[in-house]
Amino acid sequence: MSMPSATPMTILPNRGTAKVKSVLSGDTVVLLGRAAGEGRKAPEVTFTFERVTAPRMASKANDNVDDPGAFSSREWLRNLCVGKTITFETRKQGATAGDRVYGLLFMPDPSDKTNTWNLSVESVRRGFCTPKVLGGDVEDISNDDGGDSVEDYEKALQAAYKEAQASRAGVHAEKPLVRKIMNAGDEFEAMTLVEKSKRLCTNGSVTCVIEYVFDGSRFRCIVTDPELESAGLLYGSFTLILAGVACPRVGNPRLNPPTPSEPYAEEARDFVELRLLQRELKISLYGTDKSGVCLVGTVHHPRGNIGAEILKNGLGRISDWTIRMMSPSDVPPLRIAENAAKRSTLKVFESYAPPKLTGASEFMGTVVEVISGDTLL
Repeated sequence: MSMPSATPMTILPNRGTAKVKSVLSGDTVVLLGRAAGEGRKAPEVTFTFERVTAPRMASKANDNVDDPGAFSSREWLRNLCVGKTITFETRKQGATAGDRVYGLLFMPDPSDKTNTWNLSVESVRRGFCTPKVLGGDVEDISNDDGGDSVEDYEKALQAAYKEAQASRAGVHAEKPLVRKIMNAGDEFEAMTLVEKSKRLCTNGSVTCVIEYVFDGSRFRCIVTDPELESAGLLYGSFTLILAGVACPRVGNPRLNPPTPSEPYAEEARDFVELRLLQRELKISLYGTDKSGVCLVGTVHHPRGNIGAEILKNGLGRISDWTIRMMSPSDVPPLRIAENAAKRSTLKVFESYAPPKLTGASEFMGTVVEVISGDTLL
């Protein structure tokens, strides 16, 4: 039986621009290109700083514990460039680089737009990365941190490294941050996070970074709210089900046999990733699913209601069981958005037909139950 052909690796030009989709660690980002056409997926490239290294992030391979300073390193880079367009310069890619590209990233200095930062040099200067080769003569360093000369770049790295050591910055501090990730259902009860967030967090909403998007309505989040440190829930990791919305499920190619994605699942995930992935946002938690492990809540984005946007674009449907957990005042925008998509027969509603009334259009009756703010029985 023939095996499916692998997706061809994206080859970058020597120099260009791209948007930063996510930051994997203090020295590695995922760059997002432009889609080749309508309905086509935008290319992605894993891009690593040339000649520097960052502390290793927590994972199952190291018992969910960061190397010292790893999270601070990642967070500096994430806050700086996620969702922004940067300039890249490739140094190594293809067969010699494996599954990633090595090179340099540049962006304007946030405090002085007339200057350009070489991000690898700036990261070393702040103690978030270290040069792979230590030592060497740093005299007569070129003013251009990221010039074409490899020698100038190496000198800039060594000078930045000495600066970071002298100021005891980042990994050179006496006690760099060492984070241990705790998983809901294993190290803590999911409902404990719901209760503590309502009691301890400002306005009852917990600050989290959305680390991964499974599909348009399910995310992996990590707690970064300092108000929960006293409760021992800082860096707690959990799966969030977006309240009021259910998106098509993304398939799993690792299963045997692989499961395919439902229609519009990939588009819904891309839609949400572009707006939420690796953003630090407030989340209101309402409760858990039947397993007691996954949490249900609303993500508060400064630019609008992500649930309503998903529904308005026909990328999901109302979820009856999670919408009942929401405040009645938060439900109407979701109903309005879904009804608009149904009328326009958008995407998941492409085959939608309004129900036809077969009985009387008007009748009298007794209300026996109010199910929600717009539904009576």
